[in-house]
Amino acid sequence: MNIQEAYEEICHSITAYMAKNEAGLYRLPMEHRRPLLLMGAPGIGKTAVVKQAASKCQVAFLSYAMTHHTRQSAIGLPVIRERSFQGTPYSITEYTMSEIVGDILHAMEKTGLDEGVLFLDEINCVSETLLPSMLRLLQFKSFGSHRLPDGWIIVAAGNPPGRYNRSARELDIVTLDRVRLLSLEPDLAAWRSYALRQTVHGAILSYLSLKPEHFYICRRREGGNEFVTPRSWEDLSTALETYEALSLPVDGHLFPQFLQCSEVSEGFSSYYRLYRKLSETPGLDGLITSGQIPAAFPSLKDAPADEKLCLAEYLVQNIHRQLQTWDDERLLSESLDYFMDGLDACRPDLPGLETACADLLARRALALQKKKEFGLLSPREELREQLLADQVKALASEARLSGLHADTCAVSVMRSLSRNIHSRVQREALRLEAVFHGIGLFIPEVFGHDLTTCLFFTELLEHPETKAFLMERMQETYHRFTEFI
Repeated sequence: MNIQEAYEEICHSITAYMAKNEAGLYRLPMEHRRPLLLMGAPGIGKTAVVKQAASKCQVAFLSYAMTHHTRQSAIGLPVIRERSFQGTPYSITEYTMSEIVGDILHAMEKTGLDEGVLFLDEINCVSETLLPSMLRLLQFKSFGSHRLPDGWIIVAAGNPPGRYNRSARELDIVTLDRVRLLSLEPDLAAWRSYALRQTVHGAILSYLSLKPEHFYICRRREGGNEFVTPRSWEDLSTALETYEALSLPVDGHLFPQFLQCSEVSEGFSSYYRLYRKLSETPGLDGLITSGQIPAAFPSLKDAPADEKLCLAEYLVQNIHRQLQTWDDERLLSESLDYFMDGLDACRPDLPGLETACADLLARRALALQKKKEFGLLSPREELREQLLADQVKALASEARLSGLHADTCAVSVMRSLSRNIHSRVQREALRLEAVFHGIGLFIPEVFGHDLTTCLFFTELLEHPETKAFLMERMQETYHRFTEFI
């Protein structure tokens, strides 16, 4: 099973386990909600995929590395209680609240969500003293005497023993008979779909198209272990984006820090230099900013495959980023409208406008902090909220300084000032339409009707924001692009 199939299976399981009958009771009793166990190599995205599934299903998410837990922290500390049975007093042992169960209750209180996913990583690396408690947890969903809340399910993960993790043990039949085992394998095609959504660096995507065997490596050599994982590529992508944005030098010393295999790091280092060189070809800036086709651009129909892929990937990733930025601005514009609808209900005057805005923003910030704390707020959503807050404050200040009378409708003034934002979104959309027109003519002319052209338009239309933009605003262009696939 690949990581995309695992994501879909986790989403389906959460939906099934959270389903209720007409009486409002869960269809599956907790004892029959078998935990899912994701068993696979390190770095392929087990934790990320569970977190994404929880976010998709709008349930809370708590993650624990079980190697960090002792029997005491998992089931609680023993305490002596005095009890009387048939008139005779006895001292008996009870246990304090499990740290994990306590954190679940805290999460429910903070988020207001009664349902969630408890993710237990490295489950086959727990200490010997914790094994009996783990079996009870998998079967009865309780740590010691403290049961998980009804709306919570367990998803666990581990590495196969021997090859990757020396402390990992083979799970016995007794344990495996209490879980739903999902055996995961690295899969470039499945990861590529995820990478396109995350806008992974174009140099990485095109390099892996040429060298798919370098996507995942884990082997022992005389000088030590060599490994490259999907996590390595994604972290390297983030570093490259940051270095490039800050104009920091990217040299051969950076790549071995992420790609701990000399063959891969040296190969990608050479390829990255070619990628940067081609991205600086004269005339490309005009193409990707206004759709202006470069004059006398050389045909690449007979060029080496790596050169063609470099240029195609640079263009497609640049377009994806522009569409992502435009979509964020569009969503910000919509959020601003919704915010002012809420502000309208407060009916503030101009002198009290900034205070009213600050109160509403504080309420939003509190709700968002709860979502962020428990993994329900994506980085893009967090950035949009910060931009929204900055925009609201700027508009409120501008409205107050507008020189209008105090009895003027304050929200109407803000709406009027915000028209510039809506206009900017529309102007940007028209610019992007021109870029797509130019790209539609440029790609077939430069590459011909070969595999590179097919790959370019395939990746272009796989990106959700790009596809949505074309289908909504440029349907004829969209259908013309599909003819190259």
